[in-house]
Amino acid sequence: MMPKNPKNHQRHQSAHLQPSDQYDSDIPLAPTQDLPPQRTNAELNLLVLQRHLPSTTSIVSIAPYAVVYIFTSTPQSGPAWEKSGIEGTLFICQQKPESMNGGEKYSVVVLNRKGLNDFICPLSGDIDYEAGYIILRSTSDEMGEENIWGLWIFEEDEGSSTAGMREVNAKIIQDCAARAAINVSTYG
Repeated sequence: MMPKNPKNHQRHQSAHLQPSDQYDSDIPLAPTQDLPPQRTNAELNLLVLQRHLPSTTSIVSIAPYAVVYIFTSTPQSGPAWEKSGIEGTLFICQQKPESMNGGEKYSVVVLNRKGLNDFICPLSGDIDYEAGYIILRSTSDEMGEENIWGLWIFEEDEGSSTAGMREVNAKIIQDCAARAAINVSTYG
């Protein structure tokens, strides 16, 4: 076999490979109306909450980080607060009334970052705020036992976006619970 001689090798330029100033393609451009709509964080949060609690109509307040405690009392150890294993973003939600003449209905929801069980507690009655904890009482449907929950909300020093977050959300939860209790006594 004879080696190729580089001098005899000719390059052929094809006319159809000429550089172009415009990009030509057979593929049509995607229309802009097919793009998903831009949503705000508030809209996205509401959609996520409605998957967990479909009756949610609006978000009243958000705390970026909260820990749920449960009050236990045993003869051996006595009364104590224990972490429930639920911690994450806390939402105070307004919900649809249960009937046409029903009044306002609210819940506290903590979407758990550590597990699959979330905290959802309907608001009604007295809510206490003591030593940095929001104290909620709820009755279990199955056993009729009262559960006592403590919510601890993370907050930073003055000047940060979370400064005063505990007291603000405690006040909002108390106000929402009072409005829900008025509606229960009026319509219930």
